[in-house]
Amino acid sequence: MTSVLVTSFSPRGAFLYGRRMVESVARHWPSTTPLVVYLDRGVPLPAGEVRMTSSLPDWVVCRRRWDADPTVQGLSTVQTPRPKPYHYRWDARRFAVKVFVWRDAARRLGQGVLTWLDGDTVITRPVPHDWPAALLGSADVAYLGRGSMHPETGYVGFRVPEALPLLDWLCDCYSTDAFRALPGWTDCHVLRAGLAAVPVRAADLTSHLYVGKSHIWPVSPLAPFVTHYKGKSKREADAKRRAVA
Repeated sequence: MTSVLVTSFSPRGAFLYGRRMVESVARHWPSTTPLVVYLDRGVPLPAGEVRMTSSLPDWVVCRRRWDADPTVQGLSTVQTPRPKPYHYRWDARRFAVKVFVWRDAARRLGQGVLTWLDGDTVITRPVPHDWPAALLGSADVAYLGRGSMHPETGYVGFRVPEALPLLDWLCDCYSTDAFRALPGWTDCHVLRAGLAAVPVRAADLTSHLYVGKSHIWPVSPLAPFVTHYKGKSKREADAKRRAVA
């Protein structure tokens, strides 16, 4: 079965963690699965096909519309007061690009398995060639659920073309501003809404393991092969990288 691994990061992200992720893919991901990296602007990378987010027309329209709107950038305003000056939950401008990347990569793949990993992940050991498909099983979408909370989208797997109706719904949610009615505006919140709205075979890999506000990744099926640096662990890893450099 044809498969592709997809990720994305900003130029700053490329410096802080992106190259590390790409290098780990080159070492441990099956060589038969190409890596595709979506970037805001070109930066040198040691491996992988590079595509530009500026080539995604629906995303470009959203981004331009939101550039002058602080309410969709996670900022508290007089018209839309928030509990904090900034909160990621309301930053559609930052997080929405991910769903447009998913759809573009899926359309270009045409048929097969699309695996998304965040740019701040690291592949830690050799990955079996059939592992991405095994995570999906018989489902068309696999994700890391967190019970009643929005899912973790550091990993999402899609079977293409079966998952395309869901991906279209996610992009339309941002393009039409329907996301504003949701309890959060990140890709995580929109994915949760889409899974409830679109009849797609979905595999929740982790909700049965979720406890409180715990980091779901270490108890997920991803943990034996992939580490996701978040919060304190991400800051510590970045500090170590800078010290070595």
